[in-house]
Amino acid sequence: MNINVAQVSEDEGLTIHHLYPDGEPALRGYDNRLTGRPELNLRAARNGARVQLVGELIAAVSFDCDRCLKPLTIPVEQTFDLTYVPPVRTEEEKELGDDDLLVAFYTDQVIDVDDLVREQIELAVPMSRLCSDECRGLCPECGANLNEADCRCNPEDVDPRWAALTQLKA
Repeated sequence: MNINVAQVSEDEGLTIHHLYPDGEPALRGYDNRLTGRPELNLRAARNGARVQLVGELIAAVSFDCDRCLKPLTIPVEQTFDLTYVPPVRTEEEKELGDDDLLVAFYTDQVIDVDDLVREQIELAVPMSRLCSDECRGLCPECGANLNEADCRCNPEDVDPRWAALTQLKA
């Protein structure tokens, strides 16, 4: 979904309530999958070429636990307040400040809202995607889920390449 900057009135702004179809917008390059229909509510206000988008995203994201591969679904309720401006061409380098992190760029008078939704989902999903902090993962020998039961593998078996290290004591 796109917002044409010219359609955002400087006096009244623009209000959007959008319910995406199942699985949209597609999340690219990640193991995350959208579950259900994401809902986007936003208010756009324009001051010249500067457009401010304030709103919230409600969605559910599914992924597999990083340790045991158990499928998980987490709710995403993310609010945002971003300012969009046209790109500025300059040759000089500039140090970014805290306010610069809340600025995004649009091209050809169009703001791609799907990119905003993807970004908000990526920000909401934890970097360490675990079913619980106590997740024991999978046995490296037999692949058994150690959260469900202990396996029969012998943890004392040492790879012969590392056997010399067993002689060292701390």
